[in-house]
Amino acid sequence: MSDNAPFHVPAVPEKLADATDELESTWKDAPRSWGHSLHRLAPYIGGFPASLAHYFIKRFTETGDVVLDPFCGGGTTPLEAGLQNRIGWGNDAFSYAYTLSSAKCNPLQDNGFKEYLSKISQRLNTVDNTNMSLLDNEDAAIFFSDHTLDQLLRLRELIKDEESTRALYVKAIICGVLHGPSDMYLSLQTKDAYSGSPNYVEDYAEKHDLECPTVDVQPKAEQKHNLATANWISPELADRTTITNDDARNMEFDRESADLILTSPPYMAKLQYTYNNWLRLWWLGKEVSDERDKIDITADTERYRSFMRQCLSEMYDVLAPDSFCILIVGDVKKRLASGTKIINTATFIAETAEKDTQFRTHGIIKDAYDVEDRSYVVSNQAKYNTDDDDAETIDRCLILKKGDPDIPIDPKIDWNK
Repeated sequence: MSDNAPFHVPAVPEKLADATDELESTWKDAPRSWGHSLHRLAPYIGGFPASLAHYFIKRFTETGDVVLDPFCGGGTTPLEAGLQNRIGWGNDAFSYAYTLSSAKCNPLQDNGFKEYLSKISQRLNTVDNTNMSLLDNEDAAIFFSDHTLDQLLRLRELIKDEESTRALYVKAIICGVLHGPSDMYLSLQTKDAYSGSPNYVEDYAEKHDLECPTVDVQPKAEQKHNLATANWISPELADRTTITNDDARNMEFDRESADLILTSPPYMAKLQYTYNNWLRLWWLGKEVSDERDKIDITADTERYRSFMRQCLSEMYDVLAPDSFCILIVGDVKKRLASGTKIINTATFIAETAEKDTQFRTHGIIKDAYDVEDRSYVVSNQAKYNTDDDDAETIDRCLILKKGDPDIPIDPKIDWNK
């Protein structure tokens, strides 16, 4: 199908509303900061809110069911599943996503975290960083004072090759305070939580007369840990969750083992996960180019269709019979010779699923949160030249079904709890 060809719009059954304001209960009723404190361990662009995961998990599963997210990103789905006494499985090929999801689902308790961090901090002086010899990316120096950067480099050298639960947790905690728009971060104050380009950050700092703060890493990390673990954490959370670092087209989970799939796959080149997290990748000791090769970011329609066809096939195999698969995706603006075209990604994926797999479309819910207002999306559009008019794009929740599952009723949720 060419970019100019019309898209088939699957029929939406009457039993599923096509807008959140028509639902008896919706994640939009939740307060802005709703959700367990672990959800806010570190920023992750493009993730859906914890309230959305909570809503669909409550509506489509029961206690003990398995909930899978093949593109788990910041770990919202597996964490929320574990918190709701379900079995939460998450997978992501992106190293930052894997690290963050693992940390959220396997958090350290106070004593274990502080003991491990103190032990590492006592070894910092044993690492040779003469004249910043460990600095392998000069752009990183724009964000930090020499004092703070020296500590980060030594700490990174000590734990970069360690993949234990405690090491992954500390790595994620540092990602949570690495850079951002307030004095709780290690960097100079940046406009947003995504990793801005060095030139942009330099200009922003000069314009606002900002300087890199001289701060120690350990107190900031402890502050973030205290905030992330402010809510009670079940000691069984780690036992109820599993995070893997595989390609979504070939996951290690057993066939027909997941009772619900809830995920937000990449949609064309809308969000540039590596570009927006280059500084966190630097901290994790990962190369942006290597990470980009692992995740499929493409603006080419047919290449994206092929990618989603393979992902849907894998998801269908892992999903249990008579179950639902929910994909949260946003519309995409695509520049053509004839002008700008809005691609309804949910309908695009539904068409692919109907044609090339045994999935059937149950319905599409419109999520009227305007993705164009998100600063990192605006940044991506400027960098990749994907926007040239004021046409509206929104997120949508595509609900696919395998077999003939019972249609669950809309749950009544008290969002004030």
